[in-house]
Amino acid sequence: MTRRIIAPTVMICALFCMSRGAAQAQALSHTADVNRSARVLFERAQRAIKRSNYAEARSLLESLIDTHPDSEYVPRAKISIADSWYSEQAFRQAELEYRDFITFFPNRPEVAAAQRRIDSIHNN
Repeated sequence: MTRRIIAPTVMICALFCMSRGAAQAQALSHTADVNRSARVLFERAQRAIKRSNYAEARSLLESLIDTHPDSEYVPRAKISIADSWYSEQAFRQAELEYRDFITFFPNRPEVAAAQRRIDSIHNN
């Protein structure tokens, strides 16, 4: 009697463990795809910035933020948007973006540079 209970229980446990592992692998694959997509958008935006095409860069960066809000690229996208406004000498908009960056990402190393840019805007 005990063997009849143990064998199906072991089988059920094994199937559960296998399905859980497959689900974790699928989640990791999805995360990798999201990061890859975010990286592509970020790199395209950086190329646009190098060409001084700031509007295109901001559009790409905002798309990255909207479609991949949990991506590791979001803080870099946010500071790049602020920098693009600063480069265009749209200082009011740049200041707003820098302040947003400081508010949402207070522990990032770029906060000091963002604060310096805000100070620079006020000193000019």
